[in-house]
Amino acid sequence: MISPILEKLCEGQNLSEEEIELIFSSMMKGELSDIQSSSFLTALKIKKPSADEIFFASNVLLKNLDDVPNHSMELLDLCGTGGDSKSTLNVSTISSLLLASLGIKIAKHGNRSVSSKVGSADLIEKLGLSMDVDLNESLSSIKNTNFSFLFAPNFHKSMKNVSHIRKDLKMRTIFNILGPLVNPLRPKSQIMGVYDIELVPIMAKVLQKQGVKNALVVHGLDGMDEISICSKTFIAEVNGKEILEYEFNPEDYGFKLSSSESLVIESSDQSKEITDGIFNNKIKDSRRDICILNAGAGLYISGNAESLEDAFVLVESKLDSGEINASFQEILAK
Repeated sequence: MISPILEKLCEGQNLSEEEIELIFSSMMKGELSDIQSSSFLTALKIKKPSADEIFFASNVLLKNLDDVPNHSMELLDLCGTGGDSKSTLNVSTISSLLLASLGIKIAKHGNRSVSSKVGSADLIEKLGLSMDVDLNESLSSIKNTNFSFLFAPNFHKSMKNVSHIRKDLKMRTIFNILGPLVNPLRPKSQIMGVYDIELVPIMAKVLQKQGVKNALVVHGLDGMDEISICSKTFIAEVNGKEILEYEFNPEDYGFKLSSSESLVIESSDQSKEITDGIFNNKIKDSRRDICILNAGAGLYISGNAESLEDAFVLVESKLDSGEINASFQEILAK
């Protein structure tokens, strides 16, 4: 079964939907040997997965989910691939909480640390927020607080059959880029950070194929899988059937560029301390600025700001006034 697929990959040929579905379904069910799975993942990495192959693989993971309740909420997710090895503060998580505090409905998909010292789940846990165990609880949390953290292992249980292979390989595989694509609640707006600039246009096409209405796929030219405060950021913006590519420069919006060292954190305690400091206005430096950039981008892409400039001004003013912190404390109390 797998030999012809490996041959195709070694010859640089893309796989069909049927081939991707066959091999990913087999991996998820634990029907392939470790050698077969690792050979496939390695060959696909060398060939480089196409937008279609990534899309087909994401469909397999989404089909493996338990029953997903219907909902009509307009949801936004800020979720990166990880893998940038920067060990920076939890930008997407803090930005998600900023947006929830502004009334935007957030379905934040995430996991524990992979390439950094503190993952999104580690910060959520430290803040005392729920890592909702099922989708009905997640929807209820979003209705009540505008925020839910969807802890990926709770939903993608079939991933246990490949987790040890990924650990043994000790390299990025297609699974690193599938995470942001398989949010069980299927938000229609998304900001996705990627660790490789070549992935920006590819992942934009995948999101478009998935039916996401509006999205930004971003890669800082300093290597960060966020909209960076340390450099320009390459962005692919999905707007329905259109994809626009451009460079974003924080200096064009009045922000001062910083060093990536100023964003590094060492522990979940430090991450919580920084989060509290941003919300209560005790931190007003590059750590706050990068979160304003990413939260502002979320406001813009979800249709709650006419432009990025308007979005940045709104987030900053609501932080300065204390309005965001008041709402944040309500989220923490519920």
